[in-house]
Amino acid sequence: MMQAKQRAVERIVQINQPLQQIPKVLIADRDSMSSDLLANALARDSRCEATAIQSSELMATLAAGDFDVVVIAADLDVDSGSAFDLAGTVGRANRRIGIVMLLNQHSDEQVINAFRSGVRGVFSRQRPMAEFLHCVEHVRKGFIWAGRQESNVLLEAFRSIPAPDVLTPKNSASLTVRELQVVKCAARGKTNKSIAAELGLSEHTVKNYLFRAFEKLGVSSRVELLFYLTVSGHTFSSTNADDLETGLSVD
Repeated sequence: MMQAKQRAVERIVQINQPLQQIPKVLIADRDSMSSDLLANALARDSRCEATAIQSSELMATLAAGDFDVVVIAADLDVDSGSAFDLAGTVGRANRRIGIVMLLNQHSDEQVINAFRSGVRGVFSRQRPMAEFLHCVEHVRKGFIWAGRQESNVLLEAFRSIPAPDVLTPKNSASLTVRELQVVKCAARGKTNKSIAAELGLSEHTVKNYLFRAFEKLGVSSRVELLFYLTVSGHTFSSTNADDLETGLSVD
């Protein structure tokens, strides 16, 4: 009799316990094969509902469902902008969702750009699959994930950035139109080569414009530039010529 009562109580407890929600992850990697491999690994080893998807379908899919994490490749072929732009769009439209950026080649600028675009985790393809699963799980729980190299990049950037008290609009010399255009492209993660192609300049000229802009802003590298823009709250405005002539505008 006592055993029957105990089993009845256990059944009532099981019925009243809420079902554990299965994490839902979207994978937008550089090609279908890579996306499928990551989705299968997550589904098999992390008990996630992982779906491989084309980048062009990402926003529509997010709008139609409830997802916990989105994985985006840094070298993703996006119709407009870059993978960092896409990550920023996803983050603005879905504040709750965690974003992981896959880095193909370790680059200080890519690490900074990734976090600046709103991702919560950066993961290098050179790391083992087991670490990728941990990365997704940590980001799903609301934590920030970065490997040893990526963490060192962030710490070094914080050490080298100019003191916040000098990062004010009043202390920043105005940039010329061309300098502002080049800085704007650099802040979006574009390489010197792609900036040159977009603006119809040589790579050497782009490098010179960046060097002059660095001097005016008090920074010494593209990594410091990204932190400068983040810490000092600068945004770019191109609504009219006056905005370009004044240089950086602040909200």
